Amino acid sequence: MNRKPGRPRGLTVEAIAQAALDDGIGTFSMPSVARRLGVAHSGLYRYVEDRDDLLVQALDVAADRESWPEPDLPWEELLSEISETVWRMCERYPGLDRAFQQIPRPAPSVLARMEKYIESLQDQRFLSEDAAVAVEFAITLVFDCSAHMRNYAAMQAAHPDRKGLLVLKAYDIDEVWVGRGFYFRKRDIFMAGLRTRRVDS
Repeated sequence: MNRKPGRPRGLTVEAIAQAALDDGIGTFSMPSVARRLGVAHSGLYRYVEDRDDLLVQALDVAADRESWPEPDLPWEELLSEISETVWRMCERYPGLDRAFQQIPRPAPSVLARMEKYIESLQDQRFLSEDAAVAVEFAITLVFDCSAHMRNYAAMQAAHPDRKGLLVLKAYDIDEVWVGRGFYFRKRDIFMAGLRTRRVDS
């Protein structure tokens, strides 16, 4: 007896999202994910709308599997720990930094956590708007710096001694080109400014 057409057994949105992560979140395509799962390309559209939708679902799965800080931490520690979580995600999923910059809408699990973190900062004497900017900045700064460091690594591979590269004089130092680059400097400058934004109780 022939089976009627329908959804392949065992296939779920989470399984498709995981296949996208395994395939490479920055480079996957709908056909490549289908091949990895051993299903027809057209069958994926019963679960996700398109590649953009799958990108959101993949980020949601990746974020939901990370260990995020509790929202009741002191605000500076909280923002730093949020950033550390995002760094771990970037290291675990190469290409996530650039993929995040292309995402059409927030991943639900990230958005839910952001709401709790914003509430925590409000409880610690920040305006809701400033709290929202602070939490968003803690996340996006990491993606931006991670993407920059990958660009710098490619530039250094082509110019090991950095001669011939057009860069600002202040940027022609090892701090910019190794590890996380100017991430800590940027974070500290932002934190210093944020301290002045707390409202009197």
